[in-house]
Amino acid sequence: MESFLTETQIKVLKLRYKGYTQEEIAKMLGTSRANVSMIEKRAKENIRKAYNTIKIYRMILAPVEIDIKEGTDVINIPNIVFSEADKKNIKVKYNTLQIIELINKKLKDYIENRKVKKGFKIYVLNNGELEVLGDKLWMENIL
Repeated sequence: MESFLTETQIKVLKLRYKGYTQEEIAKMLGTSRANVSMIEKRAKENIRKAYNTIKIYRMILAPVEIDIKEGTDVINIPNIVFSEADKKNIKVKYNTLQIIELINKKLKDYIENRKVKKGFKIYVLNNGELEVLGDKLWMENIL
C-alpha cells in the first residue's frame, strides 16, 4: 500500500505503539537513539501533513463555508450552521449543544465569555459532518 511513510518509519511507529522505548528500538535496528528519535519525528510530521491534506481536500469539497465573525455570540452559531446547511438541503449530524462543544474543543482560544474573539470558519460537508477551522490546521490529540 502506498504511503507517505517509509518502511523504517512504519516499523518504528509500530514498535513505539507496542511500548518499546527509542533506546530499545535503536538496539533492535542497530542504530542510535537519536536516529530513532528523528525517524519517529519525521513520521509524525508526515502523518500530520497527510491529515491536514485530507482536511483541506474535504473543505474544498464542502458545499457550505461559513465565516464566523469576531463578536458573534457562540449561542447563535448553531442556528447559523443549520440555516446555511438547510439552503443546500444538508442535514447536520450535530445538535445545538454538540456544535457548541465542537467549537469549544477545537477553538477554545477563539472564544471568551460566550463571544467569538477571533473569527473562524465552519465547513458543512455533504454528509452533514462539520469541520471547524481557525487560522491554522492542526491535529488535536492524534500525535
